[in-house]
Amino acid sequence: MKMNRRQVLKAGLAASTVYSPWMIARAQARPVKLAAILPLTGAFAFAGNAALDAFRDAADRINDSGGIGGRRFELVVEDDGYDVARGTAAFNRIVQRESPEELVFVYGDSTGLSKALAPEITRLRLPYTATSFSNELADPNTYPTIFVFGPTYNDMAGALLQQIRLQRGRGAKIFLCYSNSEFGRDPIPFIKDRAAKLGFQIVGEEVTPLAIADATPIVTKLRQTQPDFVIMQGYVLTVEPLVVRAAREQGVRATFMGTYYSAELALMQRAGAAADGFIVTYHNAYYYDTTVPAVEQIRALRRSKGRDLSYRTTYYMGSWMAVDVIAEAMRRAHAAGKLTRPGMIEALESLGDYNAGGQVRNMRWVNHRLPFTKLWRANVRDGRFDAITDWVDGSKL
Repeated sequence: MKMNRRQVLKAGLAASTVYSPWMIARAQARPVKLAAILPLTGAFAFAGNAALDAFRDAADRINDSGGIGGRRFELVVEDDGYDVARGTAAFNRIVQRESPEELVFVYGDSTGLSKALAPEITRLRLPYTATSFSNELADPNTYPTIFVFGPTYNDMAGALLQQIRLQRGRGAKIFLCYSNSEFGRDPIPFIKDRAAKLGFQIVGEEVTPLAIADATPIVTKLRQTQPDFVIMQGYVLTVEPLVVRAAREQGVRATFMGTYYSAELALMQRAGAAADGFIVTYHNAYYYDTTVPAVEQIRALRRSKGRDLSYRTTYYMGSWMAVDVIAEAMRRAHAAGKLTRPGMIEALESLGDYNAGGQVRNMRWVNHRLPFTKLWRANVRDGRFDAITDWVDGSKL
């Protein structure tokens, strides 16, 4: 059968669409995307911008090494100002705009936002983690695509209570100071229940905004109750330095404690000598610990780009770890021919002994969280936190 010129051209175009190496290369070149909703403005902007710095550094390292199976790794970044409504709107924009074939992971901001988004994330079968370590989110039966890249706040609180038991024993008096936020309230029921079982007394509690200007009401209660320990939760150093400094000035001798977001050198820089002995939980590496491979990876990347090599905060370090883990899951999913959202879930669950360059103990999930942490004590003289325990398994406390 003879074909006219139009038919020949049409057949040739169809053949080129199916077989053209250029078209195949173009398809392979589609980026693989990670979306990040961060507090780049607002009360926690300093933490959000440190996280973004880490995300960009980690993305450069990934792409300098060939991307994800030859596909460029791209970030999609939105600012939510640490506001649930803004964060929800940002999330909706992202999932409506981005192709599911390219956007295979979302990193969210805050416990409040993550709890609000959790049902929709589950409906979309979208792999997700966040700055939050909420116990509620670490439930693969309810939220099978959500992962907590560290111990939950309950795990952290359990480690602090274990330390109280070792230092003081039954009868220890505890004062709770926490923010009136999902972040602040998250572990409080667990702390109260666990403290009662261990024979501790909760002698007082104070619920505050995320930031305060005057610590006098809190310190007055501390002087009245004379606790042995003060556990602070739900701040990112917006309250801890002010309270501990005022407490020491008023003669309060209690041991102050905090979880992951208190474990930053700025605590000592802002509170001075008053911060000495402050005990925190922390499960990543400090930038000054050059024995950790991830630290040298960061330094090498920044050195190669002519970037500042000075101290990187804990907010940076935790974000670098998250991108490192997500990228490793992407690589494994790609190698299995499953660089999709379901493929990412499979890859994450199979990471096993991967430790992100020494930034975590391992990637062995317990209910989609990594329950391991260490306790550290503020050493003002040396300007650092010193480890006072080995790894503590929060799932066994």
